Amino acid sequence: MPFERLSAFSGEIFYETDLQRRILKVTGGTERVLEYSADELIGRNIDSIYKYPTARTAVEDSLLREGLAEDISVTLVSKKGLEVNATESVFIIRDSLGKVSGFEGIISKVNCPDYTSFSGGSGYQKVLQNVIDSLPAAVCWKDKDLRYTGCNRSFLDLAGVLGSEMIIGRTDEHLFRDEELDRFSKGDREIAAGRCSSYNYVETVYVKNTGEFRWFDITKTVVRNDKGFFAGVVSIHDDITTWVNAELGIQNRLWFEQQIMEISAGFINLSAEEVDSGINSALEKIGTFVDAERCCVFSTDKDNMRASITHEWTAAGVPSLMKRMRSVSMLEMSLLRDKLAGREIINITSLSGYRKCSECERDLLNSLGVKSLILIPMIKEGKSIGFMSFSSLGSEREWDDDIVSLLTIVSEILVNVLDRKYMQEELMELYALMEDKVRHEVERNMENKKLLIQQSKLAAMGEMLGNIAHQWRQPLNALNLSFFELKYIKDSGELTDDKLKDILDRVNALIQQMSATVDDFRNFFKENKEQTEFLLSDCVKKALYLVQAFFEEHRIKVDLRVDSELIVMGYPNELAQVFLNILNNAKDALSEQNTTEPRVTVHIFYENGKAVAEIEDNAGGIKEDLLERIFEPYFTTKPEGKGTGIGLYMSKMIVENSMTGKLTVRNTDKGACFRIELPSIQQ
Repeated sequence: MPFERLSAFSGEIFYETDLQRRILKVTGGTERVLEYSADELIGRNIDSIYKYPTARTAVEDSLLREGLAEDISVTLVSKKGLEVNATESVFIIRDSLGKVSGFEGIISKVNCPDYTSFSGGSGYQKVLQNVIDSLPAAVCWKDKDLRYTGCNRSFLDLAGVLGSEMIIGRTDEHLFRDEELDRFSKGDREIAAGRCSSYNYVETVYVKNTGEFRWFDITKTVVRNDKGFFAGVVSIHDDITTWVNAELGIQNRLWFEQQIMEISAGFINLSAEEVDSGINSALEKIGTFVDAERCCVFSTDKDNMRASITHEWTAAGVPSLMKRMRSVSMLEMSLLRDKLAGREIINITSLSGYRKCSECERDLLNSLGVKSLILIPMIKEGKSIGFMSFSSLGSEREWDDDIVSLLTIVSEILVNVLDRKYMQEELMELYALMEDKVRHEVERNMENKKLLIQQSKLAAMGEMLGNIAHQWRQPLNALNLSFFELKYIKDSGELTDDKLKDILDRVNALIQQMSATVDDFRNFFKENKEQTEFLLSDCVKKALYLVQAFFEEHRIKVDLRVDSELIVMGYPNELAQVFLNILNNAKDALSEQNTTEPRVTVHIFYENGKAVAEIEDNAGGIKEDLLERIFEPYFTTKPEGKGTGIGLYMSKMIVENSMTGKLTVRNTDKGACFRIELPSIQQ
């Protein structure tokens, strides 16, 4: 069915007029709504189909002044003289130069009587008043001077007056204080001036009878007299407090979930030194959300006999618990110890009515001013290592299951964060000796070149510590098993000299393996005094061996292609450091880019009298504007604190100054490719 035939069955009329109000175009349900055909209406003055044309004329005048679309309620007259209630949206038409050339609009038939105008006898008004009084919404109406002429009982309760005689004849200025005035009068003057026919807004209103603020959806509608002129305003105040509170509850939960995600994400990049302040900041956000005045993190010993406060946040004016007591004995706190042992949550809504805690626990909580309390155990590997506490001090507080479940997630996050912090601190202790050596070497070597070399070497040593730890892991496990086997055989009485010798031989072999790892590490950093001849492939393999553990941990595959064994002259250990630095940079780039199948390709080949080694990754490459600066001293593309900016600078110095070679970098379709060219003694 064509659109024209389809629209003819609708209850809407679409029209265009010129500035003289002549109908130029009309479509839609003209016959259904007005019993006129489109041809009968074209050319007629549009005022002829309105019962009150002056009201529409006022709207057009307002449109020309304000330039805004307008919605109005209208009464149309059909071809047979019947009245038709409708709503109309009117818009301005402009020509190509932006000049107003006419109007267009949409008329929609309303299928119910229009009650925006009060009429009828006194009996009708009494019935209408009774109906309005029965409505839960607060309803009132004002005359053209915006004086109250009536209301229902709900509005009397809202306004805090006893009878309608106390508001009739008065304006909002007479009834309400300045801070309340706008809540009741908003939109009235816009409707009275003809700028709109209805006005809607949501507002909090102080209800005098209950002494509370509640949310209202307020709708105001124009009232017109029999001739279509402005006669007053009807206001309907619909109490939506329950809906708003439910919506706010959902939004608050979503906000809290978002905060938890942000807290969790924020901990990822924090150093060990920043973790404590990060936890305190997280406690502030969480405590504010759950209406707690004091939030603490406690660590406990393995027997849950003593708890120590590690982190705390308190609301303004609340004294610090950490300053009063850094730790507390839990020997006589049977409830707390039993709950922690069972990994159970303690949720005390009212301390005064809670009978499960011991006298010692009750005395302690009372001395701290606690009214309500929730304790969330912190679990690591199935065992309690501490707990989080949230206290309400001013009044009793109930935490629902949703809050408890979210706090449990926070507890799990903090367990992981603190575990990572302790691991980082242990690693920092391992690096302490290396840092001391850096400081001493800097003091001894004032020349820039020597200083840079030493910094580069120590940075590489830092990388090696991790490699040694990884390469020692397997022999340490094997040692542990050997000692366990020895103890088992001895306890069972089956220990013989042969078995003892066999176990000791295995232990000695493992120790020799670990010692060899240390020797490899020492030899790698041993400075070559004189140039020697060496195989380029051996130098590459040495560097690959030293990063093997890290590469395996990050699942980075290595493709080593040696087209020919090439002999070069130079310093093998220094060149191995160059390869090591490039390989470590590739590892960092692959990890940072989270490459799906990380790969490093090392290709050794002969070209134009040169021994060439190319190291290529598939991490996407280096930004073009950074390629030219990549070998500058102290320039790094890594995040702050992750790189020194001297590794590639020193690598270039070693290759080009010490070994008369060339070190360059370029981007390929896979990633970055570093190329080392050295004079080849033989192919």
